[in-house]
Amino acid sequence: MRLAPAASIAPSKIRAIAALADEFPGTLRLFYGEDTLPTPDFIKQAAHAAIDADRTYYTPNPGYPELRDTIAHQYHQLHRVPIERDQVVVTASGMMAIHLAVEATVGPGDSALVVTPLWPNFVGAIQVAGAEAIEVPLSLNVDGFHLDLDRLESALRPNTRMLALASPGNPTGWTASLDDWRTLVAFCERHDLWLLADGVYERIVFGSGSSVAPSPIELEAARPRTIIAQSCSKAYRMTGWRIGYAIAPPEVAPTLAFLQEYAVSHAFGVAQEAARVAIRDGDAFLADAQARYARHRDLAVDRLRQIDGVQVPVPEGAFYVFPKLDGLRDSVPLCESLVRDHRVGVAPGSAFGEGGKGHVRICFAVDESTLLDGLDRFEAGWLTFRDRGSPS
Repeated sequence: MRLAPAASIAPSKIRAIAALADEFPGTLRLFYGEDTLPTPDFIKQAAHAAIDADRTYYTPNPGYPELRDTIAHQYHQLHRVPIERDQVVVTASGMMAIHLAVEATVGPGDSALVVTPLWPNFVGAIQVAGAEAIEVPLSLNVDGFHLDLDRLESALRPNTRMLALASPGNPTGWTASLDDWRTLVAFCERHDLWLLADGVYERIVFGSGSSVAPSPIELEAARPRTIIAQSCSKAYRMTGWRIGYAIAPPEVAPTLAFLQEYAVSHAFGVAQEAARVAIRDGDAFLADAQARYARHRDLAVDRLRQIDGVQVPVPEGAFYVFPKLDGLRDSVPLCESLVRDHRVGVAPGSAFGEGGKGHVRICFAVDESTLLDGLDRFEAGWLTFRDRGSPS
């Protein structure tokens, strides 16, 4: 029997390295995008209270009203934009927010531009919807990653319906300035495109003097065509809780809520209540976490810059470094060798699109000793791999 086209989507290269690491006990796991510290106690206590209060029944498709109000209030505070409850849809993970946004806006016969290197699930979601994902790489120079409008214009097709990107980006740490967003919004206006903006890392930014990254929703022209995908996973150390949300134009948000009914119905009520408390009471925690990530970023950048053949763009946000390795085209064999021979796991850059080839992604949201040990192992593994003339 023939399977549907969605079944032909390539499996995750990140998960493949994780599966290999499972075969080699003691491997340092720097391939996943999560902190090694647990969810904070104040969030776990909120979940316990929610269980005691029997928040275990079906919830409304768009989420509990109290959480949606809390999200709207936070976005108003952070981005100085009035958000109504009806624009907020709570989702069973940030990935579900992306899926719903894609399903509502593109379909068979359409295409979507995807600014890469980028978390591969964006491309996957577009392909699952039956549309074509067209990768548009960021440019890279000595100053880091940059938006390239000419590449976007060249990639556009008559059937293009959406532009998708993340800021701060995973894996690059590239962070759009408000001027970048103005350029992107004008591009979407000219070509009548939806804008899908992943803001999952917006509370993890460095050196900007702000506790939050700029958002396209700050621009009035963006609001009728922009869907924001968000998650509690990264900022609040809630990766396994699977709780996220979307912010969409008022006429689009109900569609996202209805579509969720045919996927998972709604997010888990206990996780919703934990997320409400995290967002309401989490500012002091976020400030401490951001300071810790800033220290780890500097440690990782400084250490990697001591390694021969490694170029390190300095990330402006998120919690990854994405070094480029001289002479390397495909980093998958290197990543496999690092696990087998040196017990350290990093993600191959090719997992994040064409623009990621020759790079690896290293997560620095781990404890400091694991990070430094992992970088030592990475250096030994990279130099051995390079010096033995392994194929690129």
